[in-house]
Amino acid sequence: MNRLFKLLPLAAALGAGQAALAEESGNAGVVIAPPSAQMEEVVVLGQFVPDEKRTTSEVSNVLDQEALGLLADTSVGDALSRVTGLSLVGGKYVYVRGLGERYSSTLLDGSRISSPVPFQKTVPLDIVPNSIVDNLLVQKTYSPEYPGDFSGGIVMIRTKATPNDNYMSVKAQIGGNSVSTGGDGLMYHGGRQDNWGWDDGTRNIPENIRAMSSEQFESIDFPDDRALGASFYNFWNVYEKDLKPNYNGDAELGYRWDLDNGMSIGFLAAGKYSNNWQNRDNDFRRYEFTGIDGGANQTVAYDQLITRQTVNTSAFANLGIEFNNDHSLQISNVLLRQADDEVMQARGLSSEDDVTTGTPVVSYRYQWSENEIRSTQLKGEHFFYVGPFNGARLAWRLVDGSASRDAPDNRTYTYAENRDGLEEIVTPNRQAAGDLREVFQAPDRNFAKLRDDIEEIGVDGELPFMLGEVDINLKFGYSEYERTRSSEERFFRFDLTSSAPDWIALETPEQLFGLDNWGAGYLDVRDFSAGAANASGIFPFAESGEETTGYYFGIDAQLTPRIRAAIGVRQEDAKLFADAWGGNTLQNTINATSQDYDDTLPSASLTFEFVNDMQLRVAYSETVNRPSLLEITGTTIRNPDNNNLYRGNVFLEPAELTNYDVRWEWYFGAADSVSIGVFRKEFDQPIEVGKVQAQNDIFTWFNGEEAELEGVELEVKKDLTFDQWFGWGQDWDLFTLTANVSLIDSEVTLLGAGETAVDVPITGNRRISQLFANEREMTGQSDILGNLMLTYSNYDYGVESSLSYNYTGERIILVGDLNSPDIIEEARGKLDFLFRYSFRMFGNDMEAELKVRNILDDDVEWTQGGLDYESWDLGIGYSIGVRATLGGS
Repeated sequence: MNRLFKLLPLAAALGAGQAALAEESGNAGVVIAPPSAQMEEVVVLGQFVPDEKRTTSEVSNVLDQEALGLLADTSVGDALSRVTGLSLVGGKYVYVRGLGERYSSTLLDGSRISSPVPFQKTVPLDIVPNSIVDNLLVQKTYSPEYPGDFSGGIVMIRTKATPNDNYMSVKAQIGGNSVSTGGDGLMYHGGRQDNWGWDDGTRNIPENIRAMSSEQFESIDFPDDRALGASFYNFWNVYEKDLKPNYNGDAELGYRWDLDNGMSIGFLAAGKYSNNWQNRDNDFRRYEFTGIDGGANQTVAYDQLITRQTVNTSAFANLGIEFNNDHSLQISNVLLRQADDEVMQARGLSSEDDVTTGTPVVSYRYQWSENEIRSTQLKGEHFFYVGPFNGARLAWRLVDGSASRDAPDNRTYTYAENRDGLEEIVTPNRQAAGDLREVFQAPDRNFAKLRDDIEEIGVDGELPFMLGEVDINLKFGYSEYERTRSSEERFFRFDLTSSAPDWIALETPEQLFGLDNWGAGYLDVRDFSAGAANASGIFPFAESGEETTGYYFGIDAQLTPRIRAAIGVRQEDAKLFADAWGGNTLQNTINATSQDYDDTLPSASLTFEFVNDMQLRVAYSETVNRPSLLEITGTTIRNPDNNNLYRGNVFLEPAELTNYDVRWEWYFGAADSVSIGVFRKEFDQPIEVGKVQAQNDIFTWFNGEEAELEGVELEVKKDLTFDQWFGWGQDWDLFTLTANVSLIDSEVTLLGAGETAVDVPITGNRRISQLFANEREMTGQSDILGNLMLTYSNYDYGVESSLSYNYTGERIILVGDLNSPDIIEEARGKLDFLFRYSFRMFGNDMEAELKVRNILDDDVEWTQGGLDYESWDLGIGYSIGVRATLGGS
């Protein structure tokens, strides 16, 4: 933020200078026709460029407002799953051509975004609503103006820009889900502001404990330590309640002032709120694989019910100034928030070796989290017409962004049947939790926070000129990017003392942790934050960061009327640093580490229009995938998102990629096109996840030997002119069919020839666990991806409708180890329907809308070695909405 403030005077001076120039010059100044179509391939203030897929020099896809409006999807993540070669994993992360979230980059109006996701710099795209989006660009081939950690692709979210009209729009929507709405959901007593997505302090660490360090907490003796335990919030009871309908609303305001001196000022503001409930009734199974003829013993059989309330709020504001079409300044701010409140109940049988003789157990987890993303951008764009450089362009940006994650008072506990057939609390001193699988070892309460900050400055320029008959555009740019991330955790474990009578363990949690039991000395609480750091190297505090300086140069040349070539190179100097501390380990001591990287990344593409409206693209590039943030530290840190432990690897190296693309395109009508593309990616030292030997509850990262990914993509878009074909009437000429399919194959080789797990360097002279297979498909890569969409748009009658089908082939969702096979998410399809009717009422534009999602209602199924692992029914979603728009044209 400091850099942004320092450069604000410069930006203001530049803006004032341009205003003075516009005032002084009037119509006799430098106002020239808008930039040529060739220059329109550049991202200009987030505005949509017609036929961008066709005119750009790269392999890309664009979803504009019209296309987004014909989808039943409400988030950017869902919408992107309709793009050729893209899939959505976990409802949050977009995989480009089968490559996981670490291999894709998300940009907001050309700049990076902070992320609230622990251990990743990836943005969860379910937090981004379609309502703030002007269009979405997916670029699958690399060009040097983008960050060098491009691997699978770039997802560019272009927000709405300066409005052309004055208007105000308001929408309200209500809906539900066939397996959730009106059904019994799990609830507990939370805060008063939960429905707005903010914890009101109910879940905070008690004030008397917050003021103490972990060491101070542990040093307090009986009976004072019992008073500390009694100060925790003591509402534990879980109850059932009918789930409410889902509802949301959004509003948008645009205003434009056109001044006599040629200047225009535009303001746009938008906001959205949604509150959704979802039940997930999960058939939960686990196995112990013997490795003998693929044999397995089932160890866990649970009926798991998860109730989740998700509250999304977003706000967007943009103020833009245009000077005679040649110069513009713009400042924008995006705020995205998502709060999840989840209650999980798992009831069934658990055993160390055979579920048929298992112990009846019931486990609970209460998990609240607030994720927030903010991005503020100040940017300018300027066109100059000087000498041979007619239409030279200079664009600059200053970006300040942040993200945070607050997960207070996430609680877990398990009750297991004892020898008398009674349910008692599982604690280390009462019942051997080690004899059970998939249970919580003791009643725990975890408090975690994360903060992620970024600053970025960048300048991009273009110099178009003619060299003989050749139209050339020189591109160049420079950027500085800084990112810092900090996290902290407090972890409290509760237990019964040796003086507690046996019947105490039979009480409900609210009775168990009542004041009487604390006063009688039957309960104990430990702050494991410092102790875990000293005993196990699990550190409660962590900080990491990245500093990257990049500059690039490129040439985009129309060599002949039919041949276009683009070539460029980007140089990036990057530094990653990380540290973790707590207990007896001080900050900036034994765990502090840093790595420096120096990468030169070339790219080239050739577009050949060998006949009218038919062209062939060929592209080549070299890119890099660096370790992210905490992956290079040698410490062990708990991931608060899933409670798993991860240990960084100081020996981790970047993965290097070589990318090849070929795509044939035919544009045979006003809106008709077909394309076929093939691609191949070769990885050297791909970054993979494994488990630490003899510590199988700890994950780590390591470099595999090599990997390759290749595939074929087919896209078709065709207007269906039934009247021309069959004479059915003009209204039958308004259908459009869009289809795409991707066939993808990959293979990662984890160990080289003659290597074993012993040869893989990881932190602390440890080894990775024995691998289930040395060669496998890449995680998250589906063999088949497909979309089929039929739309109907009759603007005379105000009718828009779509029926869209999405298919995702099977993919590895979790990697196995030793005798345990990989966990596979089975193939499934999804069918969605949209109907929208536009009309006038009281002099205003109105819309009524019906959406039905997941009509086929296929179950989500995970399997391991052909056996059921997890499965649940997402249900059929439905909603109706009404929008009113005042003003506009």
